Amino acid sequence: MNRLRILALSAILPLAACMTATETSNPTAVDPLLDKQLVSAEGTIFILNADGTVSGEIKGDPVVGSYTTTATEVCSTYSAPDFLTGREYCSTPVIEAGTVVFNRRDGTKSAVYAIEG
Repeated sequence: MNRLRILALSAILPLAACMTATETSNPTAVDPLLDKQLVSAEGTIFILNADGTVSGEIKGDPVVGSYTTTATEVCSTYSAPDFLTGREYCSTPVIEAGTVVFNRRDGTKSAVYAIEG
């Protein structure tokens, strides 16, 4: 009887672990953009790193920031360059044909970024 109980538990426990992993790995708005270079026609580069940081370059200045994301939106804050610091930027990425545009909460849109890498 104990042997049967052990066999049943050994079959159930791995399934429970799989269910937990699936439940906690929900897709986010930036999953298709992670670790790729987002490049505008003006040469601005943003990289949304898998570790929750933002890097890149704007007019020769490094981009340093962090982001949080949900299934539909990404919000970022920056410590460099200076003109990006001091506020939070929240938007919904719209990915289409190898490009992305960020629709901001205030109704404006970002430049079109080519998704590279």
